[in-house]
Amino acid sequence: MSSGKFEETSFNWQLQQWQRQFGEWFERTFQGINLPRGQSEDWQLPSWVSQGLFWLLLGALAGWGLWQLYKLMRLYLTQLQWNRETPPALGVQAPEQPLTVAAWVERSRLARQQGNYRDACRALYMGALQHLNDAGLIPQQRSRTDGEYLALVQQLPQAAAYRTLIHTHERLCFSDAVISLEDCDRCQRAYQEIESP
Repeated sequence: MSSGKFEETSFNWQLQQWQRQFGEWFERTFQGINLPRGQSEDWQLPSWVSQGLFWLLLGALAGWGLWQLYKLMRLYLTQLQWNRETPPALGVQAPEQPLTVAAWVERSRLARQQGNYRDACRALYMGALQHLNDAGLIPQQRSRTDGEYLALVQQLPQAAAYRTLIHTHERLCFSDAVISLEDCDRCQRAYQEIESP
């Protein structure tokens, strides 16, 4: 014979327990009250009153919980609506016209002068992509990954130079690697090789 599964507790049973506990508390609290003459000390509160008080308390608790949930949801929905209606954050600007190759090279030069080799290498990478786009070799697409660019440049005569820039860009984006002056020089030589085939 297999043992059947049974519920250890249920909501109705728990509710009855709360009612009983509330009734006992109420009796203990008001037990010492002096009753008018002529009434026995066995006086009890009618069960409908204790049940009514219990349900009133439970309703108030449920109302408070629903009110808290409403406030939380209102905050969430307001934030969601605000995100839909507001323009991008202050630091994010609308897409601009792509920079020219010369502008990217100039950015790289300025960053290098300031000792910011990370930005200098990134600017050379962006300049190389713009060069590919301007030459009609590989049209620039924002969604294209470094891996896709690596596959596309394999057929080009300066594939090694492009690989150097792309691998350096991967290190910039996907690791905390420090870009040194030597790395920047390597990117500069690779870019010069691309510029003068």
